[in-house]
Amino acid sequence: MVPQGRKQTVRRKSISVFALLRAFGFAIGGAIGGTIWFAFDAPHLGFAILGGVGGAVLGLALKAWKRAYLLALASAIGFDTGFLAGFFIVLTLWDPTYRGLLIGAIGGLVGGGALGLLALRDWNRAGILALASALGFGIAVEGTWKVFRGLAPQVLSGTMGLATWGAIGGASLGAALGYLSKTKADTGRADI
Repeated sequence: MVPQGRKQTVRRKSISVFALLRAFGFAIGGAIGGTIWFAFDAPHLGFAILGGVGGAVLGLALKAWKRAYLLALASAIGFDTGFLAGFFIVLTLWDPTYRGLLIGAIGGLVGGGALGLLALRDWNRAGILALASALGFGIAVEGTWKVFRGLAPQVLSGTMGLATWGAIGGASLGAALGYLSKTKADTGRADI
């Protein structure tokens, strides 16, 4: 039997590992996606790559080799759809003061929800994952919206911006996923 203090230490490590892996995966995907977005004027490919690489890294980190491609596909479709929907709302329907927050929140909500439904297979916990993702990506997009714009040439600025979106949003998503996932010692089964 593991003492209570030790169990909490293990849980914190697992949450931080999930957060770091997700931040790494989404940052790499964001750097590649941001470069493609601004170099080829293809935001849909940039968002899909951001989500796809983040989902694939999650599958590989969980050693769920067979599901890694499904996680990548669900994440790519979810984040692409979510971010494009956010941009559509801001550009055509409503232009709020904090437009980056809205775009990031919608992108994170849809992308995190799609990933959560496939990874966790539970509507309630996928909803929590989607909300954490919306919060992380909303803060990331709003925070970097003004920082990188005009700081460097457009392609470099897009690469840095989307990589930062991925790192901050991915860390939020990973921390929530680490918190929600149960270890075999806690429940007798693995959720992911």
